[in-house]
Amino acid sequence: MQRVLRKTSTGDPDPATGADVNDPISLEIGGLRILLQFRRNSGDRGEINPEKDQDRITFHVRQGHIPEIKNKSKVFDSHYVWSLFTSGSRYCLQDVNLSSPLQPATLIRFARNFQGGEIYLKKPVRDESVYIDLFGYPINQILMILLLSFRRGILVHACGIEDGGRGYLFLGNSTHGKSTVAKLWHEHGATVLNDDRIIIREKNGTFRMYGTPWHGTFTETSSNSLPVEKIFFLTHGKKNLLVPKTGSEAVSMLLTRSFPPFWDTLMMEQALKLMAGLTESIPCFELHFLPDGEVVDLIRRVHQ
Repeated sequence: MQRVLRKTSTGDPDPATGADVNDPISLEIGGLRILLQFRRNSGDRGEINPEKDQDRITFHVRQGHIPEIKNKSKVFDSHYVWSLFTSGSRYCLQDVNLSSPLQPATLIRFARNFQGGEIYLKKPVRDESVYIDLFGYPINQILMILLLSFRRGILVHACGIEDGGRGYLFLGNSTHGKSTVAKLWHEHGATVLNDDRIIIREKNGTFRMYGTPWHGTFTETSSNSLPVEKIFFLTHGKKNLLVPKTGSEAVSMLLTRSFPPFWDTLMMEQALKLMAGLTESIPCFELHFLPDGEVVDLIRRVHQ
């Protein structure tokens, strides 16, 4: 799971809502340090000024009230569990579709460049795991995609492995074998960052991968990060086989196994540029594999 850097609670009630007023909760996911601030006197009026450190993000959490936002302009509507819109110059994310008669349970208003903002919760939350998970699926992952879009990062559908200091990224959609790969490498002494969701970021010219708390059936995760050394696109096969992939083919295979911000042209351009740089600088392979330990031996033998 992601690191919780600090969390304490005063237990004092919010005079307006009766909800508990907590001291800040500080999380680290994908190299981003996210501060959830609860106190009303913490300076939450207007835009949040961007800090010099773009990886530090502050949200002011307000429990027990969802404000009415007028003049909505649709950015994306899932027609089911979430929607993204703008009001004035600010992006807003909510956990209902735009045509729903229901009031959202969670509403997030972002500051400029997604440097923070305000999070409104319809009901007071007393279970800290809700905060640590960033308010549950799908809000948690849409929120992370938006934050990464301005910080040279993407969320991908992948299993991340740390093997003796080497970082291997195994990308695949559902049923492609990510959890199987995680189990095989774990049995061979490697560390599994995550078997389903991995964050990739470019930092000082190096592409690094980060574990996330959003796992599949293999529940052991790590918040470690390390440079990506090899990329493998998973597919089931009749034998273990590595097929090199380059150029637009590699970018296309990465794109179909990622969660890009397709609702925004500029964000998508940035994401595609990052993917192109990643596949140009990191060797990519299509991995046909059998669910046994021989595939681990193959990769170790060929790439170490």
